[in-house]
Amino acid sequence: MARGVDGMGIFLDDGDYRKFLGNLNRLAGEMGMTIYAYCLMPNHFHLAIKVSTFPLGSFMHRILTGHALTFNQRYAREGHLFQARHRAKLCLSDRYLLALIHYIQMNPVRAKLVTKPEDWPWSSRTPMQLPDLDSGSFDPWPTEEAGPALIRPEPREESTLEEITGKIASMTGIGLGSMRSKSKSPLIVNARRCLAREGVRRGHRISSIAAWLNLPLPSVSFYLRENSTNC
Repeated sequence: MARGVDGMGIFLDDGDYRKFLGNLNRLAGEMGMTIYAYCLMPNHFHLAIKVSTFPLGSFMHRILTGHALTFNQRYAREGHLFQARHRAKLCLSDRYLLALIHYIQMNPVRAKLVTKPEDWPWSSRTPMQLPDLDSGSFDPWPTEEAGPALIRPEPREESTLEEITGKIASMTGIGLGSMRSKSKSPLIVNARRCLAREGVRRGHRISSIAAWLNLPLPSVSFYLRENSTNC
């Protein structure tokens, strides 16, 4: 979950909602994430995500940064759009996941924007029946005393980019100088691809990897989308 700074709106018209959902669908495909449920509200959003080998933090960073840049450009504003970092929980059981999805999809009803969840156009809006569950008391964001074990730890950068580069260089025989060059040799391209993927897995931002390799951001994003790799 992420919300606008000071409660400000992050979706001001249908175009904002559509742009966000388009980016969400694209990035989920690129990074192998599965979106179980979503709900976009005027000043915040909720997602239920099955992660892949990519860290959740990297996925959320791309979602938040992309939307903030588009929003600020569209409305000629500057500064932060989202309040601090996103919040995340680890679902420890199918029962918890069902309750979480129900909670997400009932957001517009609780906010009195609609009377039925399926009437809200900006959510996965599938009505769910949860027998033997008091969904009215379900809270995915309890106080620290209520459930700290459910807090998903943020990914840590266990290796620096320099250390990762050394590892990739020893595997491929391609040094950092070659990776930073303009060469389009398949061997060098593959080394860059391996470094980019390992960097993201270790929690590094794509922008940091691009700067390290002296590459434009779209090039690194392309490496992450490709399926072929010899790593």
